[in-house]
Amino acid sequence: MASSGKPVPSPCAARGSEAVKGRRGIAALLLDETPLTRECLSAGLSLRDPSLTMRTAASLDEAKAMLAGAPRPSVVLCNVVSLTPPNGSVLATLRDLAGAFGGTPLVILSDGEEDLPLEASRLGVRGCLPTSVGLAVAQEAVRLVAGGGTFFPSPFLHRLLPRREAMEDDPPMPSGGAALTARQRGVLQRLREGKSNRVIAQELGISENTAKVHVRGILRALGAANRVEAVRKAWQPAESESLSRGRDRGRDRD
Repeated sequence: MASSGKPVPSPCAARGSEAVKGRRGIAALLLDETPLTRECLSAGLSLRDPSLTMRTAASLDEAKAMLAGAPRPSVVLCNVVSLTPPNGSVLATLRDLAGAFGGTPLVILSDGEEDLPLEASRLGVRGCLPTSVGLAVAQEAVRLVAGGGTFFPSPFLHRLLPRREAMEDDPPMPSGGAALTARQRGVLQRLREGKSNRVIAQELGISENTAKVHVRGILRALGAANRVEAVRKAWQPAESESLSRGRDRGRDRD
């Protein structure tokens, strides 16, 4: 279902003056390719806070067109998962989106992807809103970011610090692993060392099931059928380049 891009009418209009009193009106744009979540979240936020004018877009192109017009939204709320193609990377989609809205603050929805909040903070995203929260929290998060603040729930923040520390010890990205996340890079290095999922999980402070998910993501990103092939594909370009440089130096000496 295509989105009209028009503000969602609020059934609370009759009592809107009471709800708006003391609250600054905010124009927000919700980008979500999934019709049900797009319409429900937009209507729910408008119902809860009539001073929050919600517009919706079903595609990135549609969202960009709205941002170029007037009135310009004060904040963009984006369901990154809905924009990610099947078997695609949510983090890759996030990287593409991060610079798409110019100076308009961006808040992303998260279904619990472990690497998403960290990558979002690195890319300058102003908020990460888990889908486990209610409308009251979502409403305040949107208002906070529109007002110049940031919103990263405390459970995410508690996980970010140890993760940052763990990633500082990770080795450099192999030349064949450019599509991998920082966490996948650490897992891949341990695969190269022949470590099991259980050992990888213990070393990185994650569950064994999460380690398995990262391994599957690595295989998919590298187009590998198994661990051995993944390691070979990740490091082989660097090793081939090193061998080529060695041969070139030998020719120079000759």
